[in-house]
Amino acid sequence: MRVGKVNGIQLILNNWFLVLMCLFTVAGMAGKALAVFSAILLHELAHAAAALALGFAVREVELLPFGGVARIERLGEAGSSSEIIIAAAGPITSLVLAAFLHIGMLNFPDWSAELGFYKQINLMLAVFNLMPGLPLDGGRILRAWLSKYRDYTEATLITANVSKVIAFSLSGIVIYDYVTTETVNLTFIFAAVFLYVAAKTEVKIAGFRQMRVLSQKKAILTAKGVMQTRHLTALEVTPVRDIIDLIGPEEYYVILVVDERFRVFGTITETELWESLPSHGLYARIGKLL
Repeated sequence: MRVGKVNGIQLILNNWFLVLMCLFTVAGMAGKALAVFSAILLHELAHAAAALALGFAVREVELLPFGGVARIERLGEAGSSSEIIIAAAGPITSLVLAAFLHIGMLNFPDWSAELGFYKQINLMLAVFNLMPGLPLDGGRILRAWLSKYRDYTEATLITANVSKVIAFSLSGIVIYDYVTTETVNLTFIFAAVFLYVAAKTEVKIAGFRQMRVLSQKKAILTAKGVMQTRHLTALEVTPVRDIIDLIGPEEYYVILVVDERFRVFGTITETELWESLPSHGLYARIGKLL
């Protein structure tokens, strides 16, 4: 259900969220439920604010039964630094709120119970989202950092494997708790399944990112007629794969190809490089594409 806009960003309440709120209200816990989801809303709006500050468009923020999501346009084409800033904005906001709430507990002892509850919510939200698993904020930060040194697909695969380790660890904790205390931690079960499924999905779509990035660059270049460019120089015997690993999302690339005596052999644009892949493959020498 659409409930309004915040600075032009559509706010949506998921139907299951509404059902959950009704259940909490019937159980006499509406106040605590609203506190939890207000913390989630502020967390997601922090992501949205960071994205807007970096020039990305934010379509909407949706509150779900167990969290929220800010839908940011072209986030898949963001550079590593931009993705780290956007991902970190949410946990940082939650931690700052927790710090202010702690100060409030010291200065307003009569409200310590309510402020303490809200502080714990923000701390848990920050800690959970900083786990290095996709699609959590910590996983996005880890992948963005890895993609500075490796290609995006490999960085995604590494982060996805970390996500699966976390999922199996949470499952192990659930089993241990059941064996020792005969209790079932439904939150950990949900989180484990969520992380494992999300990790597999991220790996599947990672391979399409480069083509989305290239399509976006071509659209920008066509619309504006000019775009910031970065040049790479490569020996003609260099495999295409090694050059692709160096191509980032924020600039258009032109590759200067030289022979073994460092004389100019030719030039090839990023678009020509990608369009040559079906016929030449990743391991072809760059000189063969000219």
